Amino acid sequence: MEIDHDSIRDSGDPLPFSWTESDSESAFTEVRVNSSQLKPATKFGVFLWWSDEIPNWVHPDDGHTAKRLIPGTRVFKRRECENSSDRELGYSSFQYGQDCFRGRPALWLEVISPGFEIGDLIEIKSRYGRMRPQIAIVSSILWNRTSRMIQFFLSVNGIRLQRPFAADEIQPAIRLGHYLSSRELQLLSSRNLSIE
Repeated sequence: MEIDHDSIRDSGDPLPFSWTESDSESAFTEVRVNSSQLKPATKFGVFLWWSDEIPNWVHPDDGHTAKRLIPGTRVFKRRECENSSDRELGYSSFQYGQDCFRGRPALWLEVISPGFEIGDLIEIKSRYGRMRPQIAIVSSILWNRTSRMIQFFLSVNGIRLQRPFAADEIQPAIRLGHYLSSRELQLLSSRNLSIE
């Protein structure tokens, strides 16, 4: 498939990269990436410890929220702060469900992406009749230190199920007769890509 590079360059949209082409077909093309235009990847991790000895690792306005959530095995989503002054000071935004605080990743242990977020609608797989298939909502995402795996706690009709579930025991729920939300489409596409 031939790509029309000139139409891409003239589209008016700023590209996060540029390239130079060589006259020879066997020569390599040089690609330069402008990192300031790239969106940083969302990362996930846990804060297993709390320390008062590290100065200003939590934003002064968010200390109460952070102390309520940390230490523990909750899996936080880490993103770049929207406020440029917070970014310049080295703060990131850490989110767990509806709770959010700004901090530096001083005591942060990065883990693999859980694939789901709190509040996502999922389906419990039947595992060939060994488990009861049902639709549930992800109520908490925790890191198991012993098995070094992410565990999901689910709720069905507002009642939290007692046992934790592994990522391979659940899948995104598809609602028949409804349009999928952008989050549901994102979950399905990420699952399809990981299967191939």
